[in-house]
Amino acid sequence: MTDIIRDIDEEMRRDAFLSRVRRYAWVFLLVVVVVLVIVAAGYFWQNRQASMRSAQASELSSALTLADTDAEAARAQLEALIAGSSGGNAIVAGFELAEIAARAGDTESAAAALEALAEARGGDAYARTASLFSAYTELDTAEPASLLARLDPLIAENASFTALAMELKAQVLIRAGDQAGALALLDQLLARDGLTRDVAGRVQALRDSLSAGG
Repeated sequence: MTDIIRDIDEEMRRDAFLSRVRRYAWVFLLVVVVVLVIVAAGYFWQNRQASMRSAQASELSSALTLADTDAEAARAQLEALIAGSSGGNAIVAGFELAEIAARAGDTESAAAALEALAEARGGDAYARTASLFSAYTELDTAEPASLLARLDPLIAENASFTALAMELKAQVLIRAGDQAGALALLDQLLARDGLTRDVAGRVQALRDSLSAGG
């Protein structure tokens, strides 16, 4: 008798379970469908991103090839690439755009391209490099105040670009007629640890020429 009751109880539990499964089967099916859609979307996005990167790399290569034969066409391709990307290809395109302008003697456009790159990168190493090169590009033409506005933040951070920024700032001060300020800055730079031989040699030569002229 006990076995019969246990069998009936198990049968009732099985029927109740199957009933719940049938009732909520659509929920399980929906979850499976959603998961499959998410996975498929992820694969699609990854493939799309890879395709875009490949296309951008191809466009960059084409622009770099054109740079020596058709600067205008190369410039147009580089500008389009910069507008449609923010990754490594856009960084290379920004520097190349500045180089094309500099080779043509258009230092203002070269500096503008570098400043645009610096602003787009927001303050990373590429932004600091672009700011430094933009100041170097316009060292003999831009207003001293504009140059100092680009160099002073690099000096203040006391990092990898500081020594070069100080060297350029000394030249800006000389242009502005502040020889005493330039000498003080050069002395401060020569006292820094870790100066490369090339930088130290240039700085010392500049300081010696200032002292001889003063």
